[in-house]
Amino acid sequence: MEHRHLRYFLAVAQTQHMTQAAERVHVTQSTLSHQISQLEELLGVALFDRVGRGIRLTQAGELFRGFAQRSLKEMEDARVALDELENVVRGSLRLGVIHTYNSTLVPPIVAQILTRHPGVKISVEDLPASAIEEAIAEGELDLGVAFALAGPDIAAEPMFEEELVLIVNRKHPLAKRRAIRSQALSEIPLALQSHRFATRRLIDQALGPAIADSVRVEMSSIESLLNTVRTGLVGTIVSERAFGSDPELSKVRITHPTTIRTAALLWHRGRYRTPAAREFAALFRGAYQNRAPRERTGRVL
Repeated sequence: MEHRHLRYFLAVAQTQHMTQAAERVHVTQSTLSHQISQLEELLGVALFDRVGRGIRLTQAGELFRGFAQRSLKEMEDARVALDELENVVRGSLRLGVIHTYNSTLVPPIVAQILTRHPGVKISVEDLPASAIEEAIAEGELDLGVAFALAGPDIAAEPMFEEELVLIVNRKHPLAKRRAIRSQALSEIPLALQSHRFATRRLIDQALGPAIADSVRVEMSSIESLLNTVRTGLVGTIVSERAFGSDPELSKVRITHPTTIRTAALLWHRGRYRTPAAREFAALFRGAYQNRAPRERTGRVL
């Protein structure tokens, strides 16, 4: 079994189309078909089912896919490790970042990487925290920027803490309050992120009884939540960092309990950390570790 067998197999697995896969790996369709047949013969199992003009993975193919991805990643890591002997930061960097940090914290660090190391190619995925952990575990991402709610294969390096706060329209009766007890949330219609987001699950865990009957709207986007709050009909609960300078909105702290989430860099526990990933982490750490959000302008009470 050779490197090309794995590359060709993964191209077909991803496209589920022989012609498209052949174009992706820059070989003829007949060459690709021959190489896939050769791989199946080497393994002694069928990796694909041919269905009409399409193609799909068999159960054996689904199982082999994960091993093939990890094998190619190990080979790439080996190449990068050898490059490191020359003290060169290059190659690719695959990041998974939750939306709030992707729109605020990550762009300046990406800019620094590109300036210092023009040979690095960076891919940034805007994903929920759970999807970031899954992608790191599968070897699809090198590094994540999310929360310290890591699974067994994930190492979380804490960066800073941030409070979850209530955001309301500035004309709302609570807008002039600095803080409210969580029990008061039962009287406020709320718009929150859906349950596929870790922040929503954290909110439910901390404030569940208080908000059980108050959630009227669920959305994926923080911007959509804030735009909905601007109508004056509902409030929302987001991290204090997600609340920008906006004269139409006010921030109210929630106490008893105060809900805190910890931002973290997420790594795979057992995999090689590439120079590009380590460089990004060092810059991010230097810029943000243990730093509270900057004081906002506008009406923040």
